[in-house]
Amino acid sequence: MKKIITLLLALVLTISLTACSNSGGTTTEDGKTRVVLWHTYTEDQQAFIDQAVADFNASHEDIEVVVETQALQDFESKVMQAVSTGTGPNLIIHYATEAANYVPDNMVADLGKYVPENFESTVDEGAYKEATSFIDGKLHILPLFTSGPVFFYNKTIYDELGLQAPATWEELVANCETIKAAYPEKYGFAIDGSFTDFGQTLIMQTGNELIDVANKSVTFNTPEVAEQFQWFADAITNEYIMLSPTGQYFSEDFNTENLVSYMGSVAGVPYIQLPEGSDYAVAPVPQVGTVEWTPAWNRGIIVFSADEATEAATAEFALYLASPEVNAEFCKVANYASPYQATRDTETYKSFVADNQALESLRSDIGGSFSAVTGVATVRTQIDEMLSAIATGTKDIQTAINDAEAACNSALQEG
Repeated sequence: MKKIITLLLALVLTISLTACSNSGGTTTEDGKTRVVLWHTYTEDQQAFIDQAVADFNASHEDIEVVVETQALQDFESKVMQAVSTGTGPNLIIHYATEAANYVPDNMVADLGKYVPENFESTVDEGAYKEATSFIDGKLHILPLFTSGPVFFYNKTIYDELGLQAPATWEELVANCETIKAAYPEKYGFAIDGSFTDFGQTLIMQTGNELIDVANKSVTFNTPEVAEQFQWFADAITNEYIMLSPTGQYFSEDFNTENLVSYMGSVAGVPYIQLPEGSDYAVAPVPQVGTVEWTPAWNRGIIVFSADEATEAATAEFALYLASPEVNAEFCKVANYASPYQATRDTETYKSFVADNQALESLRSDIGGSFSAVTGVATVRTQIDEMLSAIATGTKDIQTAINDAEAACNSALQEG
C-alpha cells in the first residue's frame, strides 16, 4: 500500500512540474494568443514600449501583447522564480549571460526557428557570436541594441599639446608622456568602472578568444597577454593612469581637468561638464594592433519556452521590436547603438547618431562580449581582480595570471 501511495505522489509531482515547466500558453477571452512582457524601463523608454505594444496589437488580430512593468531590484531572481513555476513572462529584454541561466533546463526558446535564413548576415558579427555562444550553440537571445565604452579626451588640452586621439595603446602612452611633461599634476588616462572590460580588451586584442567553451577553460595565460599586462603595469608606475577617482566617478576628475582622458561608457556624455572655454571629443577605444576588438554590451530579447502557438507569437513580437524602424526608435530613446545594418540605414537612426559623437565612436562592427556559459560571472570577477592585483603591485604579473586562470577554470568546469 505504501508503495502505491508513493507512486501516486510521484505521479502527481511529475504532472505538477510538467504543467509549470513552460511560461504562457494562455489565450484572451476573444481567442487571441496572450504574450506577456516584463520590463523595468521608466519614463521615455517605458512610453516607447507601451506605444510599440499598442501598435503591434492593433496590427495583429490573433495576438495580444500585455506589458507588465517590474521593479528593478531583484528583477532577475523574480523572473527565474516565476518562469520556473509557469507564472512568469513570455519574454524579457536582458543580456545573453542571463539567458544562459535558463539553457540547461530548456527554459528558453531557440529563436533560430523563427529568424530568416540569412539572419547571421544581417547582424553584427560580435552580437551574433554572443547570441549563439551558449553551450548548445543555439540562438537563445535576439540582439536588440548595444552599448559599450569609448575614449573621451580633453580636446582643448590635446590641441594645445599638438596631440591626436590615439589609435593604439602605445600612442596613448606617448600622449600621456607628453601630458605628464607639460602638466605633472595631471593624469593622462583612466579606466571608468571595473578593470573587467579593460582586461578583456587587452586579452582579446592579442588574438585570444579568452574562453575555450568546448574545453571549459580560459586561454589568457600566454606571453602575449602577459606583455600587454606589463604595458599596463608600466603605465601605472609612470603615473600615466589614474587608478581611483578623487570623488565617485572619473567624469568628475575629467570635468576638473585633473584627468585628460578616460575609457568610459557612451552613456556618460550627459555627465561631462568641462569649464567654460574647454571642449572635449570622443574617439573609438584604442587597439593593440593585432586584432581589432572592443567591448560591446549587448542586450536582446529572451523568449521563454512555451507551447508552440505562444512561443511563435512571442517570437513574432520579438522580431517586430528588432525590425528596422521600430529598432531605430528604440535605440533613440534608450541612447544605444543598433547591431543591425538595416536599422543603421534608416533616416531615423542616421539623424539620431549624427547628433551623438559618442555613439559615432562606438565600434559595434568589431564589438564583442563574454561567451554566455555557466561560470562566466567568475571569469568577469577574476579579470577585475587580476588587473587590480597587477595595478596595485600585490601580485607579480605571472602569479596574478596563474591565480586567475585556476579560479576561472574551476568555475567553468564546475558549471
